[in-house]
Amino acid sequence: MDKKGDSIRLVEKFTVSIFIIILVVNINLIKANAKINEPFSNMNLNNKTYTISNRISNNNIIDNLLVALTGKVNGYELVLEDRVVGYTSLENNMNNIKDLVLQKYINEINIRQDAVLSFEIEGDIKLKEDRFDVSLLQTNKELSDYIYDLSKEDKNNIKLSLKCIDEEIVKVQPSTTIIPTEDMYLGESKVEYGEVGLKNQVREVTYKNKEITESNIIREEIIKKEVGKKIYRGTKNPYDYGMAFLKSPTRGGYMTSGYGERWNSFHKGIDIAGNIGDDVLVAMDGEVIYSQYNDGGYGNLIIVKHEDNMNTYYGHLDDFYVKVGEKVKKGDIIGAIGNTGFSTGPHLHFELRVDDEPVDPTNYIVQ
Repeated sequence: MDKKGDSIRLVEKFTVSIFIIILVVNINLIKANAKINEPFSNMNLNNKTYTISNRISNNNIIDNLLVALTGKVNGYELVLEDRVVGYTSLENNMNNIKDLVLQKYINEINIRQDAVLSFEIEGDIKLKEDRFDVSLLQTNKELSDYIYDLSKEDKNNIKLSLKCIDEEIVKVQPSTTIIPTEDMYLGESKVEYGEVGLKNQVREVTYKNKEITESNIIREEIIKKEVGKKIYRGTKNPYDYGMAFLKSPTRGGYMTSGYGERWNSFHKGIDIAGNIGDDVLVAMDGEVIYSQYNDGGYGNLIIVKHEDNMNTYYGHLDDFYVKVGEKVKKGDIIGAIGNTGFSTGPHLHFELRVDDEPVDPTNYIVQ
């Protein structure tokens, strides 16, 4: 036997085996370093970059040789409701992922970083320690992007909860004060307009997946004080002074029957001729207290109550345009001329009553 040749071949085989091992180790070292270092781009462990060499020199050499030889690494699976959704290498790496999710979140809803009070990723997310192929490792950015997108698609299971401080300049609308005055008649008014104020409002706001779920004012600062609006409202009754103050209850027409004795009875108002359907206008500001058919001769009747215990009546209507309880302004259309009740033709019966006593309205209608 050629013992020398056998020895040479054995050395050659051993050399080749060592070369292959070294090649595999180097390839896996390159892969491992590329994958493990990438997620730690945002980490600083005692001002040193975390690399495979750190782990070899400082921790378990055997584990790291296994990474180099097998291409597998000890790490953590990111599990959502028993489903693996990602892989990371360190347990506390979740804090960095959380910071990246927060950054995307506040950029999208336009919140300053220094305004953030707290931030939580709510859901059944946990880390499970395992050993897996180094190629499965993901960067912090990849994991944070996935979690952020998941919060939009699966809002029931993943919620991004953010509490922050929000400041806003808010307008303060002027208050309104009504001031009675004897310097004007009933129905007359004068307005002194106020000014809008401004205040800086600081609130504590809670967002859940970009929707505001809670907002509490924690302080306010007046920037510009509002000036109240004043409405001076006349209280002097023009009736007491014999002044004309009622708007004509029809557009045109002529009086066919006046106030007073008529046909062996007393006519409590005036009749104004018109066509069926013509507008009937309220003579003065007030509130509708009656709007229905009246079987006492008025037919369809509207009664409007005014200040100082005055009422106006509108009878024989064809239609009602207002209901009991409605507030009306002088000149509003409240009904239509008709021929209902005790009527000999289309017309409006109009009355003015003071303290529930009918008075002649003729001289109180502005011509």
